[in-house]
Amino acid sequence: MYALIDCNNFFVSCERLFDPALEGMPVGVLSNNDGCIIARSEELKALGIAMGMPMHQIPSMQRQRIVFKSSNYALYGDLSSRVQRVLAARVPALEPYSIDECFLDLRGMSNDLDALGRELVHAVEREVGLPVSLGIAPTRTLAKLANRRAKGMPGRPQLCLWPDANAPDLSHFLRQLPVKAVWGIGSRLALRLASLGIDNAAALRDAPEALLRKRFSVVMARTARELRGTPCLEAHDLDTPRRSILCSRSFGRLLNERDQLSDALRHHCQRAGEKLRRDDMLASAIGVFLRTNPHHAGPQQSHPLWTMLPFPSADTLRLNHYAQRLLAELWQPGIAYQKLGVMLADLSPRRGSQTSLFEGHEPARQEALMQTWDAIHRRYGRHALTLGLQCRNAAWQMNSRYHSPRYTTRWDELPQVST
Repeated sequence: MYALIDCNNFFVSCERLFDPALEGMPVGVLSNNDGCIIARSEELKALGIAMGMPMHQIPSMQRQRIVFKSSNYALYGDLSSRVQRVLAARVPALEPYSIDECFLDLRGMSNDLDALGRELVHAVEREVGLPVSLGIAPTRTLAKLANRRAKGMPGRPQLCLWPDANAPDLSHFLRQLPVKAVWGIGSRLALRLASLGIDNAAALRDAPEALLRKRFSVVMARTARELRGTPCLEAHDLDTPRRSILCSRSFGRLLNERDQLSDALRHHCQRAGEKLRRDDMLASAIGVFLRTNPHHAGPQQSHPLWTMLPFPSADTLRLNHYAQRLLAELWQPGIAYQKLGVMLADLSPRRGSQTSLFEGHEPARQEALMQTWDAIHRRYGRHALTLGLQCRNAAWQMNSRYHSPRYTTRWDELPQVST
């Protein structure tokens, strides 16, 4: 048996945990630079505010009723780790799937799965303070759908248990569920399935396996088997390999100074290098773009420039070297820029890669340097070592007008209690 536990309205719930006055109020968490809605409370959903809606498009009368919060990823990430620690103490194995979702392997656990599920939900709520929903089923795909059903249940705990593929309400639920809602099936695959008359989850479950293998893939056939109750997918089997990396951000205000743009580019190169090494990948091509505000009059610019690296690399210093050369070609004096970004493409696994014949031992030295760099970040935080001087209040930093304190990770932002 497998379970999927999901923190309800995770970003909003994290904000409410340290500010109980937000309970019952319409709360929206904003994207980087306070641009769009990326998380909504149930009260905000009831107002008809769509996910991804730009803040400036929300009518002013509605805006006055809404509590906005800037993204606080340090807080969200720490609370996600706390949830995982609570679960890890109670189940044989867990597989984090995203910041707010986690698969649990329940093999060998108690026969009373309903009681176990209730204990897991209550443990997270009691020890971390976040509301969660839980789905339990014989496969990961069914567990994800069970969690979806649990979210619609009134009251606490939100728990759906399907002990086998013949659970009384399972077939009815699958018949009502659009096929694109099944784990790993997006809109494009759903259109292709619909052309064969497979428009709901039950139809996919009952489709001939040979047809799915021939017209789609082995993974699609395995998904159908999972819907029939046979476990054959791992948590990350449906992840597509990363093909590129983009690190970009809109500025808090328009910038035209090249030094300020160069500072921002160093920051993005540092993040891009960290992502490459985290995924054990190398990049063969790098691109940089500068973007003006399309809504302002005057010269416009948005096209990127690309260059190939001498050999695949995840060296932050090398990435920054070539990115700065591209910036020098892109930048034009007198033009105010709204956004800058760095892109890495033509990614390949680090293992088995070849370097230039003329580089000697330099690649090995640079790899050791990057390993030390990452170790310092893990121990002392991301700001302990930076690529050049990076001021936290630099002009290129994004807007975070509604940022709550990082209560759990910063000594100087601990909650204060007054008596």
